[in-house]
Amino acid sequence: MPRFYACLGLSLALAGPAAAQKNLQNDTINVDKSKYTLFNPTPKKYMRPMVPDRPGITESPYSVDAGHLQYETDALRLLTRRESTAHGHDWYVNHALGKVGLSDRTDLQLGVDSYTYTHNADDADPSQDELYRGFGDVTLRLKHTLVGDDDSRWALGLIGYVTLPTGGPRGDGAVEYGAVLPAVFQITKPWSIGGQLAAEVYWDRDGQSRYLQLTPTFTTDYQFTKAVQAFAELVGYWDVRQASWRSSVNTGFQLDVSDNVQLDFGTHLPVTHSVDREYFLGLSFRR
Repeated sequence: MPRFYACLGLSLALAGPAAAQKNLQNDTINVDKSKYTLFNPTPKKYMRPMVPDRPGITESPYSVDAGHLQYETDALRLLTRRESTAHGHDWYVNHALGKVGLSDRTDLQLGVDSYTYTHNADDADPSQDELYRGFGDVTLRLKHTLVGDDDSRWALGLIGYVTLPTGGPRGDGAVEYGAVLPAVFQITKPWSIGGQLAAEVYWDRDGQSRYLQLTPTFTTDYQFTKAVQAFAELVGYWDVRQASWRSSVNTGFQLDVSDNVQLDFGTHLPVTHSVDREYFLGLSFRR
């Protein structure tokens, strides 16, 4: 625990103008958007800026505008790991999240792990070599913006989800579920900070039992130009099977191709053992 908070302090000191989410100051508009729904979409001129839940671990507290669609994907992500003589890697291709706005504050989301390639090996025991590839799990999510609107400097959201074990050996192996409470505050026009607390119930394949994991995050975001942003993020992991915290530092860039298209790329770097090293390239767009 002390190591986690020491890392948090270091991240705050070093990440000043780095970024985890897009500039979240929404347009100040004097319009009642509560009347817009899935079947009565928000006019494009009243839509808030696009703020995807990617690329960091920290989610956005803002929902998709009513009646509009948003698509976010890990176009390509590589995860690598090593513990003593055991090592492995995963390739993710189009691990996607599709969203539809139900109201001005609520959206429904569908996550699909389109293709996963997993290879695990142990140099001390070649018989432990494992190879899995194919379609993965499916996740259903619902997001609601609790506090914050188009003219606010801060916002608080709530996300609930359930993951269905459609991936067989490529997935997690059982139904999993959890809740996420993300928040954001805009310090200046180009600089925002945020974070979240996630409580998630996962399935342990080896132990054939469920366990609770808490995942607090802190993120800071800086918008250098209208099109270029960067983020830095500190993530902590604790579950009932562990006696100590695990943590990682994540960083990357976001490029706004247009108001409705965003590219991102970056890395997740382990601070402690038992955390995967990751490299990713992503895409988000809406209509």
